[in-house]
Amino acid sequence: MSLGIALGGGGAKGLAHIGVLEVLEEHGIKPAYVAGTSIGSVVGAIYCLQGTTKGLRDKAKQMIASEEFRDLELDKFYTDAENILERFKNEVFEKFFLGSLLFKKSHSKYEATKKIFSDMFGTREFQDCVLRFTCNALDILSGEEIKFTEGSLSHAVWSSCAIPGIFPPFIKDERLFVDGGVIDNIPVQPVLDLGARNVLAVYLSKRPQFQGKPSTGFQINQRSYFFMKYHLDQRVLAQADLVIRPKVAEFHWADFRSIDVLIERGRVAATGSIEAVKRISTRRYRFKRYLRRLVSS
Repeated sequence: MSLGIALGGGGAKGLAHIGVLEVLEEHGIKPAYVAGTSIGSVVGAIYCLQGTTKGLRDKAKQMIASEEFRDLELDKFYTDAENILERFKNEVFEKFFLGSLLFKKSHSKYEATKKIFSDMFGTREFQDCVLRFTCNALDILSGEEIKFTEGSLSHAVWSSCAIPGIFPPFIKDERLFVDGGVIDNIPVQPVLDLGARNVLAVYLSKRPQFQGKPSTGFQINQRSYFFMKYHLDQRVLAQADLVIRPKVAEFHWADFRSIDVLIERGRVAATGSIEAVKRISTRRYRFKRYLRRLVSS
């Protein structure tokens, strides 16, 4: 099979990838190539190491419940508590977060970040994967997108997940790696480069929506950024043969406590698209697509 799957970024929303992969496997569909960005690189790497979704959600739950994960202090960005004081504390923290970066590189500490990725992957490398895998990151010194296909999985996935300001960048030689979502949030081209002929993309966002007119320069800049990112995503997705869109946009990027709901959203989206997935996996589809491209060129 020449099917590749591109698992996009989105923080905790990316737990929906697990549900998508589970449904594909239940229908006898196993991609030969997997690319992941940010949280997609975590799910993708574990899946490719195993070659199956068996135990994948249990591993995710164990990681989220671990002391190492708590040490990342991501819960400071989100709470589902009904307590008004708790919600106020989180809102205040988010407002002062950017200002705090004037004095430090990231929210999560270097040692805590290093430990969580080391615990997940140890000394395993790309060559240990049962399925072909790649993930991407941005080298913020050169501005180059780096697509990892060999070497340490721990280092590559850390690089792909290093959300600027949240996690410390991964440093190697003369390179400084940050989250692949900065440059390419849905790794369609990386999975094509890996050898896939057909690409299924999993997209975790939706068109931005705002209330009322912007009244400040900050609000105008914020809206401009989100719309820019959305439209760039659509150009990337146009290269995919099929896009699965789990309904997870309303979840906070740090809401890892909603893992069961997020996985179920992925399952629902994949189940609704399963016939289309089967269709793009056929030789007939590939031949018809080839003819269309030949005519259009």
